[in-house]
Amino acid sequence: MPASTVSYGEFEIAVNPERNKLGAWIASVSVTHGARTVVDVVPRTVQPEWLTEEEAIRDGVEWGRRFIDREFNTPQSRSWVAERAHAETWFRDTEEPGSSETSA
Repeated sequence: MPASTVSYGEFEIAVNPERNKLGAWIASVSVTHGARTVVDVVPRTVQPEWLTEEEAIRDGVEWGRRFIDREFNTPQSRSWVAERAHAETWFRDTEEPGSSETSA
């Protein structure tokens, strides 16, 4: 079967399912960003092996998404308003126990 290609954000994940010597399905994965190849034919491992071609494709796409999320999609920082509110809450909670101990 030809490679299946899935878009994930600005990335393209290409999965090429193949049968191994024992007849199980494995997936080779390539990830590209525009014209740049980020990952080329990974993972080509013995495990996991799948019973169907569709399972191998699904696993390859999931692997590609996890790789992209881990390597490129960092969490966005909160707004300065949320950061300030968080800092004020932390400061108040930190100071209140200390001030009650000194006034007792």
